[in-house]
Amino acid sequence: MMNFRIRNKAAKVASTLLLSLALAIPGVATAQSRAQKSIITQLLWQSLLRCYVAPTERIDSNDEVVLRVELNTNGDISNLPDLMAPANLSTGERGLLREATVAIIDCTPIISGGGEKSIYGRFDMVINREGLSLTNVDAYVGKSDVIPTLDSLEIADSALVEVTDPVVTASADDPADVNPTVQPTSGAPATQATENELELNRTERREIQRRLVLLDYNTRGVDGVFGNGSRTAIREWQGDNAQPSSGFLDLNQLVLLRAMSQDKYETWEARPKRYTDRNGCLREPNGKIIQGRTFKCDLSAASQSMGISR
Repeated sequence: MMNFRIRNKAAKVASTLLLSLALAIPGVATAQSRAQKSIITQLLWQSLLRCYVAPTERIDSNDEVVLRVELNTNGDISNLPDLMAPANLSTGERGLLREATVAIIDCTPIISGGGEKSIYGRFDMVINREGLSLTNVDAYVGKSDVIPTLDSLEIADSALVEVTDPVVTASADDPADVNPTVQPTSGAPATQATENELELNRTERREIQRRLVLLDYNTRGVDGVFGNGSRTAIREWQGDNAQPSSGFLDLNQLVLLRAMSQDKYETWEARPKRYTDRNGCLREPNGKIIQGRTFKCDLSAASQSMGISR
C-alpha cells in the first residue's frame, strides 16, 4: 500500500512538471505537432491513471471496454462518457466500465496547479486486462472557464511550430484581454514545403477536406488525399479570404480555416454516426447492418432483415 502511494505521488509530480512545461510558452494556433499531441496525451493518461483501480472481477484476455470522453474548457466532463465498445458487456467488462467511469469522475476537471489552464477536447479511453490507455486524442490546453479562442490555446514548445506572421492582436495595456484576429497573409504564397511542415497525416487531411466541404468548397471527395479537387478547393477558399492562392496551406491559413469552419464542423461531428460492431460489421446509427462489405456481414444482414437476429 505504501509503494502504491509513493508511485501515485510520483505520478502527480511528473504530471505537474509536464503540465508546467506544456503551459510555459503561450502559442497562437490550434495546429499541433505530433510531439505536442504526445505531451497532452501523456498528461491525460497520467491524470486518469491516478484514479483508476483495476476491478476485483476476473478479467479475461478478450475483455476490453472503449469509452469516448469529452472535456469542456474547464477540463471537466459535461456528461458521462459514451460506451463505444463492446455492444454487450461481460461480467469482467462491466467491472472495467464501472472503475473507468469512477476514475473519469474522480480525476476531472484536469487543471494546472495554478488553476488557470485546463485540458479540453475529446479522446477514447481503452481499458482491458493490461490496464488503461488512450487513443484518438483530439485535445488542447487552454484557459479555464472561457470559450476556447485562438489566443487561449497553448503549445508545448515554440520551437515545434514556427510562426512567421502575426495571427493574433492583443491590447498592450492588458495582454490577458485578447480578441483574436487572423490577419491576411501578406508574404509569399504557401508552398508544398510550408504544407509539409504541418506534418499532416491522412486523418488530418480528411478533416481539412471536410471543413472545406462544410464551407461549400468542393474537394471532390473526403479521402485524405490532396488531389486536383482538393487543391482547387483550397485555392478558391484562399482567394475568397484574402490569402495568396496557391492550393497549398501554411500554419496561419490552417488556423483561419479551422476557425471559420468550427461551428459547422462541430455540428457535423455531433451527427448520428455509423459504427462497427464487435463482429466487424458496419451499422447505421439505428443498428441496421450495411450490406456489400463482407459475405459474413451480408449473412448477418439477411438474418437481421428476417427478424432472426439483431
